[in-house]
Amino acid sequence: MNFASLFELKRMAFRSLARHKAKTILTCAAIMVSVAVYIFMDSWIAGMERESRRNIINYELGAAKLQTKMYFAKKDEMPAYETFQDWETYRDILDESGYHAAPRYVFSGTLYSATGSAPILFNAVDPTAEKRMMAYTGYVELGRFIREGEFAVALGAMTAEKLKAGIPTRPAAPELEEILASELLSAADGDFIRSCYEASETKAAGENLAEGGELRFILKRNLPTGDFDRLWGLMDAIGRNDVRISTVIDLKALPDSIRWDKWVGELWPELTGWEQALLGKLYELDEEEQLYFFTGGGEDEKAAALEAMIRAGFSGAIRHTNQVIDVKVVGMVNSPDPANNFNVGYLPLDILQDEAGMMLEGQVTELLIRDKKMGAADMTSPLENPKTIRAALERGLARRSQTLPSELDVFFWMDYMEDYLGYEAMESGSSRIFSYLLFFLAFFGISNTMLLAILERTKEIGMMRALGMTTGQLYFTFMIEAGLLGILGAALGVLLGCLINIPMVKYGIDFSGMLEELGGNIGYRVAGNFRGAWKLSTIIGSIPVAAVISSLMAFFPIRGAAKKEITSSLRFE
Repeated sequence: MNFASLFELKRMAFRSLARHKAKTILTCAAIMVSVAVYIFMDSWIAGMERESRRNIINYELGAAKLQTKMYFAKKDEMPAYETFQDWETYRDILDESGYHAAPRYVFSGTLYSATGSAPILFNAVDPTAEKRMMAYTGYVELGRFIREGEFAVALGAMTAEKLKAGIPTRPAAPELEEILASELLSAADGDFIRSCYEASETKAAGENLAEGGELRFILKRNLPTGDFDRLWGLMDAIGRNDVRISTVIDLKALPDSIRWDKWVGELWPELTGWEQALLGKLYELDEEEQLYFFTGGGEDEKAAALEAMIRAGFSGAIRHTNQVIDVKVVGMVNSPDPANNFNVGYLPLDILQDEAGMMLEGQVTELLIRDKKMGAADMTSPLENPKTIRAALERGLARRSQTLPSELDVFFWMDYMEDYLGYEAMESGSSRIFSYLLFFLAFFGISNTMLLAILERTKEIGMMRALGMTTGQLYFTFMIEAGLLGILGAALGVLLGCLINIPMVKYGIDFSGMLEELGGNIGYRVAGNFRGAWKLSTIIGSIPVAAVISSLMAFFPIRGAAKKEITSSLRFE
């Protein structure tokens, strides 16, 4: 085909679209809606993923962590006994290298209030370092953040509500009346507390009931700061903020003796050859008592033996001590990351150092690390690569004539979130599959449109073929016509999708009410306001992809027309 004939075939395709306006409009509308929905869904998924990852970094983990390799290997078990010392030295080196660093001791326990209990993940932190580095500290909704030296805890807001600690934000009538009935409150205090609440909006005409038929009140959010402080003080005065932590102190130590059955059945099979040789040197069997007794050894040998037992998962190498710590709730955290709002508590690290706390003696489980130049709205920078951070630590230690202990290493935030990232990929994949199905259903409409167009123009096609149109020209004409339908529909879809997406990206949609009903967790690390994100690859790629798919969808109807005999086409009615 020469250029003139190609041009004429294109004109024929354009004229066909104009002649069949109704089919053209309906098909373009279907493609437009599908492309617009696909752009919207893809933007929403991308926004959820980006916001979740940003929240994980800035509200939960930092960009990287310095921890023992053994802790990382057992991170799902949260081995609180896997600690390290001299974190101040590493913090100072990182500070010199342009990083923020925040120490933490992470442990689990049960928190008891006057009305109930809940399992809690506790983070013992340096309040100053946390405020400098972690964004959640700016979202203490009621009360304040913890301070050094005080036996206090800041709780996730949802857990505080569940345990009836701190200021109640949505109390049912009996709960509020119970507070007002306290003998520790004066009449003026009671009137003040009542003035801080208003009845919830009615669910239906003539109703103003919470679940179970109880009237519910809502804390006024426009109260002056002084009123919030006074209200918090009154809750504290009646003992609402007094809670107790029950936990277990886990300490690593070589056992003085090991029962023969545990040695043979639990420990020995899990050891490597050199570990077996080492423990065989340090322990001796008393056949009469059926016990292996520790006979002594050098400090390096004892440390290596203890590490071997821990690696093998031998329970006898961990000593457990029950501990109870009385603390006071001083604040309620309600951040954009739901992980901070549920079953999480923050304690001052310094109160856990001696027997009154967790007997840490200066040890921590991790050192959170973040580039000083990165803000709460940022993802990670190249400087936050674990290899780069480790190199900075090694250079700093070399200047001090020290080396990084072999048991320590730097781990990236993604190393900790493999399960979440797998969930994220599954969720985004299922959402995109739905979008793809919608996308392709619209293009099947093109196949149907082309089939109808070919059937209606069978005699015309037969006449064109009789006048010399080749099979190739026939394919070209109709595939160009289908491609034009795809381009036109996709262009309109991109325009519509972008218009829909503008408020989604700028403002988002607040789903906090729905999340509260769902328990506050939908898998993504987003607490309520979901925003989209512009994906130029999707927007730009939609039009050529639509054109190609549309052309391909026209292939089979055309093939049927091309196979029909010319004489049969001319006789078609």
